[in-house]
Amino acid sequence: MQKLKSLIILFKTHQHLTSNIKLSLSETELTVNEFTVLEALYTKGELSTQQLIDKILIPNSSMTYVLDVLEKKNYIERKKDKKDRRRQHLSLTASGAAVFLEIYDIHYNHMTKIFEVLTPEEDVILKDLLKKIGKKAQELSI
Repeated sequence: MQKLKSLIILFKTHQHLTSNIKLSLSETELTVNEFTVLEALYTKGELSTQQLIDKILIPNSSMTYVLDVLEKKNYIERKKDKKDRRRQHLSLTASGAAVFLEIYDIHYNHMTKIFEVLTPEEDVILKDLLKKIGKKAQELSI
């Protein structure tokens, strides 16, 4: 029963964090998924569509729509792979990087306030425990 309570707490925490992420982005023109794509491309550099899907938690079916929107806003650029035309490479445009950096400070400050309740040691422990749970859940889902 105790582990079930932990699971419920984890789900509720996820809901609250998601609400806060949406709140931190509410005054921007980006959705959470759009911001996540910009963040991945900003921090990782050019990625193939599959690499991006593997890095972030957006289903393949939604990814095409998100990429279409970002491309229309001129925040990302798609390039066909020269060796395999079925593959695309994605990168940020200058305006995409500028928008990301402008929004990132607001978002980062908002998220930092949430995690201020943890000591540095608790933060490390939390990361380790979440990785441990995530790894086990991944093993069981294969």
